[in-house]
Amino acid sequence: MERIYKKSTREFYTLIILILLSITTIILDYKYDKVSYVRSLVNDLIVYPIHNISMLPKSFFSSFMTEHKDVEILENEISKLKKENLSLKIKIQELAQLKEENNRLRDIQKQSENIAKKQTIVKVVSNSASPNKKIVVIDKGTNQGIYIGQNVIGINGLIGQVVETNFMSSKVILINDINHNVPGEVNRTGEKVIISGSRDNDQLTINYAPVDTTIEEGDVISTSGIAERFKPKIPIGKVILIEKDPEKRFSKIEIEAFENLNNLSELILIWDYKPVEAIKKK
Repeated sequence: MERIYKKSTREFYTLIILILLSITTIILDYKYDKVSYVRSLVNDLIVYPIHNISMLPKSFFSSFMTEHKDVEILENEISKLKKENLSLKIKIQELAQLKEENNRLRDIQKQSENIAKKQTIVKVVSNSASPNKKIVVIDKGTNQGIYIGQNVIGINGLIGQVVETNFMSSKVILINDINHNVPGEVNRTGEKVIISGSRDNDQLTINYAPVDTTIEEGDVISTSGIAERFKPKIPIGKVILIEKDPEKRFSKIEIEAFENLNNLSELILIWDYKPVEAIKKK
């Protein structure tokens, strides 16, 4: 007490007053219930607001950090969902392509059964295997039993025949090659014709058709089986142009092939017919 008193008389009396006030408050709080009300009032009107004001910076900073963290989490989640969505879209496209390819191959097999009981579907790996001939490369060869002379068709008609075989691939010459002659027959009349590629365009042409031929536009041409190179009755195409010049010996007749020979993706090899040339070589 002496130290406090020596330091400052004013501070000493202040301490005494505070001690007395505290004792008085304790006694009043013990004897009278209304003091609790006053204490609550002081707490609500003074202490609580001061506490809230003092906590504002901390609350604001915590809220800001939490919100920033939540935004970052949401951005990461959105980015992740976008990537997953893109991946799913790609997979859907792949599935759609596989479904279309499946349906196309199923249609090819179904249509080819009308021509041959046994067939093999092959893929074209190159549409330009030769600079001066209409030849394509397929993805099967002698390892799969492919042989030279084997007839090649599509779902609508004749495409060509195998002219070269390797272990894992083969070459097919198309019927629109100018040097590849195909014995044909007019379905309507039975007239025998020779079909080859045209020099002027990608259409097929009938060689050596006389001026007085009975062939008409719209006639369907199929393989005749003559020379035993192609199986008979395979559709080839239909006549789209006939030009007869009395001063010329032969008519100009063009045929539109049933197959799109300039854009081939899948071909069908038939097995229930073997050309004579293939039998001799065997």
